[in-house]
Amino acid sequence: MAQWKAHHRRICKAYNRYNISSEYQALSVNEKVDAVLLSQVLIQLYPNDQFDLTPSTDGDPLAATFSDLLESSAQVDPPPLCRTSKSAAVPRDTIRKIFSRFGNNNFILHSHLNTYAHGVYPMASRFFNHSCTPNCVAKYIIAPQQVVKMELVALHNIAAGDELTIPYLDPALPYETRQDALQSNYGFQCACQLCIFQGRIQPIPPLPSTLPETSHLWDRLRAFVDSMGDSQDNPLVFAISEELYPFLNDTCLPDLSEQFTRSSHEGEFDIAILTGKRLLALYRMIYPRNFPQIGMHALELAKTAWNAVVTMEHKADLSVVQSFADEARASVLIASRVLNNFGIEGDEGGPLEEIRILQGLLSEERALP
Repeated sequence: MAQWKAHHRRICKAYNRYNISSEYQALSVNEKVDAVLLSQVLIQLYPNDQFDLTPSTDGDPLAATFSDLLESSAQVDPPPLCRTSKSAAVPRDTIRKIFSRFGNNNFILHSHLNTYAHGVYPMASRFFNHSCTPNCVAKYIIAPQQVVKMELVALHNIAAGDELTIPYLDPALPYETRQDALQSNYGFQCACQLCIFQGRIQPIPPLPSTLPETSHLWDRLRAFVDSMGDSQDNPLVFAISEELYPFLNDTCLPDLSEQFTRSSHEGEFDIAILTGKRLLALYRMIYPRNFPQIGMHALELAKTAWNAVVTMEHKADLSVVQSFADEARASVLIASRVLNNFGIEGDEGGPLEEIRILQGLLSEERALP
């Protein structure tokens, strides 16, 4: 109701026409999200045709807080807006100044780690710097009739005096992609431990072209990750030998992720579980301990293995079915540890409920003859 009174009621009448406009439809998904957010921010900031962006202690606290945020160094024209009679009068230069703050201060909101919106959280913008090896991650709490709330979750124990850091983007993105995105969006180049390491070992060779060599390296990686366990706070990537550097090649992770998604959806369970286990090892190598994407993939792998059990229970050798069940149990154990640390995020249901159901099914399966 508060958001309806603040801006939704003013923009609602114009939204349908705006949504089907050619200007809006030509935007990318991220640009569409920014365009709607900017349209609503304008109405909140300037309900009475007051266009002064100067912070004022006796003025609107929202305007004062927002105008105090750092502008982006990138000079980008704002997207087409959903206009009302009030916001139509806002000068173009003022809109550009407001939009320039989005680049530095937008956060990608997600529910169950699925992106659905952008939002500005001024305190988080001021207090938490970026790292590709963060010790915290943000999650978003959705409650009826309330503004979406951001919470920070520690990934592991943090020593007194250590800086709290969060990732502004996915640490698993290729090194050059991360650097370019951080420079263009936030105006800095990252000098975290991971970026220094990856910058030093460039160019990174691809995986071997022959299947035996590639399989041997995957076995080496999985053995390394399993031997290190989950006791290390820093990503395991810093401890890998040079022969494992090809796993950091730009093509490795996206190619493997595509293989896992395709094979799991098409019911090629042998391939799906093999690639899923490799992808899990890769995630455990790159991400910090308890990073939520590790848990989400482990849950997907567990569900794929369970689907294999259900599909093949009466068609395959019992030992094969048992191996799938064992893989599901091992994966759901990792998912439970990581995602219980992350906690409930977004709306109702979600990964923790899926883990609970899957653990129950696997417990029943163990009791079968």
